[in-house]
Amino acid sequence: MPDAAPKIALILSGGGARAAYQAGVARAIAEMLPPGSPSPFAVICGTSAGAINAASLAAGARDFRAAALQLCELWSKLTVSDIYRADALHMLQTAWRVVRSVLPRSDRKRLVGLLDNAPLAKLLRRELPFQAIRRSIDAGAIEALTITASSYQTGMSVSFCMGGPSMELWERSQRIGVRADIGVEHLLASSAIPFVFPPTRIGMEYFGDGAMRQMSPTAPALHLGADRILVVGAARTGTPTTPGDAVDPPSLAQIGSHVLASIFTDALGTDLEKVRLVNIAVRQIDPVQLASSPMPLRDIAMLVLTPSVPLENLAQDYRDNLPRSLRFALRGIGGTREGGEGLLSYLLFDRGFCSALIELGYRDTQAKAAELTKLLN
Repeated sequence: MPDAAPKIALILSGGGARAAYQAGVARAIAEMLPPGSPSPFAVICGTSAGAINAASLAAGARDFRAAALQLCELWSKLTVSDIYRADALHMLQTAWRVVRSVLPRSDRKRLVGLLDNAPLAKLLRRELPFQAIRRSIDAGAIEALTITASSYQTGMSVSFCMGGPSMELWERSQRIGVRADIGVEHLLASSAIPFVFPPTRIGMEYFGDGAMRQMSPTAPALHLGADRILVVGAARTGTPTTPGDAVDPPSLAQIGSHVLASIFTDALGTDLEKVRLVNIAVRQIDPVQLASSPMPLRDIAMLVLTPSVPLENLAQDYRDNLPRSLRFALRGIGGTREGGEGLLSYLLFDRGFCSALIELGYRDTQAKAAELTKLLN
């Protein structure tokens, strides 16, 4: 009997506005497929802003090229006002709430997020056909979609899973898979960057950005049986630059950028290294012993795509496109000066910046076309 076809998973990590890069990757992959082809990925997993991309690709999984082009179009027309309020009145109200939050008897007015992401909820309801996700699953275009968020009540990393009746869920230390019909609230929860956006209530719990407690970003795909994994990050990997002499202490923007980088990239890098080590170990085990192992072990083919250039430098070229009130606020914490571009790149939902990221993702994927072809075939 011929071997069963490999189950390929797509993992889309977070990174705020940086996730526009993933739309360019999807477009390049779509061009490698015959027109009208369904998704080559049986499992699609998204976290934070990557959750929005994952849901969009899952909804259009019956025609992957059309879904990728639609995702690129969505990102290329975004403005800050589509994602969060940044008008002068709102920024003044936020500043006042920050002051009020440290005053006595201010619990009823406590601040839970610096920015109001109500516009994002409207955008998702308008642009994403959530009912199409179920149709994609029923048609066999994909097997499952997972959206990961972090519970503020339990500290668990919760992967909301949408799939067929035979989909097997899991419960491990600090992470769990639960069955759900993916909707706007799951995407808002998964992309609620701590301190920046307010938490989202699902059921009896409040959830925040899925990258916060996600110690094993590849786990949902592996639990759902993936044999091959494509990971698309939104931060550059590689050797860090040589440090220079620090004349001044870091600004608040630099510190915030480091915190967000830790949330979005550190766990992913560590997890990928663990998968590589397990692969090396599996290759050393006799196949007979491997088959009798009480815990299923398999060699996971894996490809990682991340930006080839620092996105911080790219963001600087578009900082003047931000609303004046937001530029003023960022300037006060060093977000528009050298060294503060990292924070800027997470919040810069600007059609110029996002379009540049789409093109970068497209070019980076084309550069790895041979490796991708091997993974997908």
